[in-house]
Amino acid sequence: MQTARRKFDVGMLVHSIIGVSIMLLGRFVPAPHLSVPANEKLQAAGVPLVDGAHWLGITPEGMVIIGLFFGVVYLWTTVDSLWPSFLGVALYGMSSHVPMPQALNQFMGNPMTVMLFFLFMFAAILMRSNISAYLARWFMTHRIVKGRPWAFTAMILAGTYFVAMLEQTTACFLMWPALYVVFDHVGFKRGDRYVTLMIVNTMMMALLSFATDPFKGGAFYLLSNMNMLAAASAPGTVVPLNIASYLIFSLTISAASIGAILFFMRYVYRVDVTPLQRIDPDILKKDELPPFSLQQKLILALFFLYSLWLLLPGIIGKNNPLGAFLAANAMAASMVIIFLASAIRVGGKPLADLPQTNQSYPWRTFVLIATAFLLGGAITKPETNVTLYMEFFLKTHLAGFSELGLTVLIVSLAIIVTNFCNSVVAGFIFTPVILALSSGLGFAANPIIACFIFIVLIAAVTPAASPFAAILYDNPDWISRRNVAVNALVSSLVIMGVVIVVGIPLAGVLF
Repeated sequence: MQTARRKFDVGMLVHSIIGVSIMLLGRFVPAPHLSVPANEKLQAAGVPLVDGAHWLGITPEGMVIIGLFFGVVYLWTTVDSLWPSFLGVALYGMSSHVPMPQALNQFMGNPMTVMLFFLFMFAAILMRSNISAYLARWFMTHRIVKGRPWAFTAMILAGTYFVAMLEQTTACFLMWPALYVVFDHVGFKRGDRYVTLMIVNTMMMALLSFATDPFKGGAFYLLSNMNMLAAASAPGTVVPLNIASYLIFSLTISAASIGAILFFMRYVYRVDVTPLQRIDPDILKKDELPPFSLQQKLILALFFLYSLWLLLPGIIGKNNPLGAFLAANAMAASMVIIFLASAIRVGGKPLADLPQTNQSYPWRTFVLIATAFLLGGAITKPETNVTLYMEFFLKTHLAGFSELGLTVLIVSLAIIVTNFCNSVVAGFIFTPVILALSSGLGFAANPIIACFIFIVLIAAVTPAASPFAAILYDNPDWISRRNVAVNALVSSLVIMGVVIVVGIPLAGVLF
């Protein structure tokens, strides 16, 4: 045990040295350059002409920020999500390009970061309320599952998906114990195909929810990033994705993905579900939950109020007083919900005791997202030339691609990249590049972006891909790490196929 501990510590030390070295020494890497024929856009950006062609390269400031960004991403992937974030922000402020007060203002003063701060408060309130446990119990004990193995399987997967819409990180912890009870009851054991697939695919359901949820999940972060890019761009050049349209898109893709995964389990894997015919929903009711309380009902009502606030402008439009007001004040929605949760009294106590719910506050995720906003925004600033360089580099190599071909390529690259880099961070990096590339090739950007946002959040194949994947790999009692990797890869490819076959044409209609 001590030897294993020493090896682990040595590995962390090596990764730490590598990551910090990238952050400190990245600025000394020769900047890439590209020769581009005379171009009005590059001329307006001040890119110099050399022998009749623009000599386009990433600037020294860009190389500094690239080193910081990829050093932090490397450390997030291999070591920790907390201290690399603080180090990255500190080094960013110590650079000669951005004074420390300005760096700190961009770090915590970003409107999106402030909104996330309050939104995560509400996520902690939802987690502590235990509402998701009631939803999970309902799905798993419905009478339709008795004697119907595939109905039971479908209810488990759908139940995990909808439970995760309330709280993604705990959905698997709620569903897995119930599954283990069922496995023991009907005689399944570790290594059985059904056991392996259900453990992996319940986690995939949480990821589908993460990619669906435009209110507080991964989709919310990337949709919000689109709003920021639209606000910082010239009018009409970047159009934010309509939240209501994205929700319809992602719900449809998720439903099709659940159906495809069930099809693979039943007709490709040909899983033996005979033992499940003995299942009795009553075995899942042995630990009765207390009656749904007034406090839980009010918290659930606040969740629907928050969702309605974000959805209504996309449904009723912004050319009316209500739609215009809600859209203009969308960033205040989470703060208003926290105000109500703190102000409403039940039994003489606040609906939500924030010091108590703070124990469930996802501080690591908040700091990671805030740092990604900071460095991701800095790396795409005009002063770095990063976006311009990637745009013209890809234009040169992707000339002749059709819109369909480009979308398929982006979806395929996204599923690869996201499994070796935090999924949300990958989304931040590539969104502005896709926007510029689509514009340069004359394609509508939003259908491509919608498909990209969804698939880049399906990160399950490696432990570094997402917190969900890390949880799955840390489950040795019921599934081996090899089986995790193989089956997570297959399910990810199934979902990618659904995005290509169903999502691309649907995005063209909705966006």
